[in-house]
Amino acid sequence: MSVLGRFRTPCSWSGGSKQVSVDAVIPLFAVPILAVVAAQTLLCTILIFLATPLLVYYLHHNFLRFLLRTKFFLVWTIVSVLMLLLVFEICVVPLLEILPEENFVFVSYVVGGLWCGYKTRLKADHATQDSIIAQGLELGEGSGELCTSCRRRAPPKAYHCHTCQTCILGREYHCKWLDCCVGSGNLRWYLGCLFFSGIAFIYGSYLTITSVCHPFILIGTILLPDDCSEVYYQLDLALCFVSAIYSLLAGLVMFIYFVYHLWLIYLGTTSNEQRHLVIGSRYEEGMLKNLSRLFCCKS
Repeated sequence: MSVLGRFRTPCSWSGGSKQVSVDAVIPLFAVPILAVVAAQTLLCTILIFLATPLLVYYLHHNFLRFLLRTKFFLVWTIVSVLMLLLVFEICVVPLLEILPEENFVFVSYVVGGLWCGYKTRLKADHATQDSIIAQGLELGEGSGELCTSCRRRAPPKAYHCHTCQTCILGREYHCKWLDCCVGSGNLRWYLGCLFFSGIAFIYGSYLTITSVCHPFILIGTILLPDDCSEVYYQLDLALCFVSAIYSLLAGLVMFIYFVYHLWLIYLGTTSNEQRHLVIGSRYEEGMLKNLSRLFCCKS
């Protein structure tokens, strides 16, 4: 109790004591532990990559979805990015298989993705604050339809987010992995985050695999991995290989979402509007909806 009291004093933390929820602490230990376990053998790698989505889905379905707002997915994103970056710079770069300019390009895309992700959250927070201030208007004031949740008239193409507790203009969805709503105010920054992060993940995976595996020349200076059977003889090489697979999968998912949003922009609609068009579909309450809520959005 004395130690806890020390941590709660204003001298220890700026602004007094800080409360950290348990759900936000879990990824700090889970992500590195899962990576180390997956790096033991090929069988462990396969089992971890198959079991991790099921584990995250179980946590979300039974515990996290009952919380008003959770930092679990945001912390998972931050820890994953930092872990992959550290593994690349500490374990892959010292192998001397990567040119300095290749490392510079990779780090530049990582920084670009982080900056766009930060701006996405910042713009979303500003939009939410403006909406909350606007909720001080009297009932019926303003234009648009009356929102049954926040009890105020929202502008056209504004939809209510039950997580942010306000209406978001041009709302796409509430992105769990950034813990913010994606709407017209921050969509371009979100697209930049998907673009730069997707390229960073895929390019970093390519550089890692061609460094730890025996590569062969495909065309010119383009290399492809040939034999990766020896990576599990050393823990550091196995960890690089596992991080490369993880990075590749994450990059492909981001690229798919980037193309999906470009298609929605071409159609002149949003994912939220598209989702409302298929409410009557027999898949709406099935597996596809559950997977979409888990891996990206939350209504």
